[in-house]
Amino acid sequence: MLLSAARAEAPAAREVNGVAVEDFIRLHVLASDDSAEAQALKLEVRDACLFCVRALLKDCEDADEAWELVKDNLNLVEMAAVLRARTCGWEGGVSAETGVFSFPDRRYGGLLVPAGEYRAVRVAIGGGEGRNWWCVLYPTLCLSEECEPGEPVEFHSTILNWLRGLLGGGA
Repeated sequence: MLLSAARAEAPAAREVNGVAVEDFIRLHVLASDDSAEAQALKLEVRDACLFCVRALLKDCEDADEAWELVKDNLNLVEMAAVLRARTCGWEGGVSAETGVFSFPDRRYGGLLVPAGEYRAVRVAIGGGEGRNWWCVLYPTLCLSEECEPGEPVEFHSTILNWLRGLLGGGA
């Protein structure tokens, strides 16, 4: 049996922070096209989705609880994505859905999350025909380039504060 180059470089994760890989919840954001503008918008929408989902999942104790919260609050995730897209000048469609989707091998630092079928939130900008971006929402493996693994991350967002106000939390 041949191993892919990615599998040869990093051992495949079996578990992260006590969560089996099979229980991961992923995020997949698809740009409208491959233009520089669409790719920049994709990252803005990604950030808005991450802020929203992190606020929702901050007290989750397991993957099933996280999945139920994501599904029950998908409208908030989509609203956060739409608001960020509108703020950036995008007038086209933005949609979010939950389901079980295929993901390729993906490395996060020295950790390889193997290809497979995962529960996920998929956000499409326009027709979703451009290059995409993905990460693991639960447990959190979505890091920006500025963060070092293990470094605490502090988020400040007017959209997140607005969503907290809708959910009854403090800003």
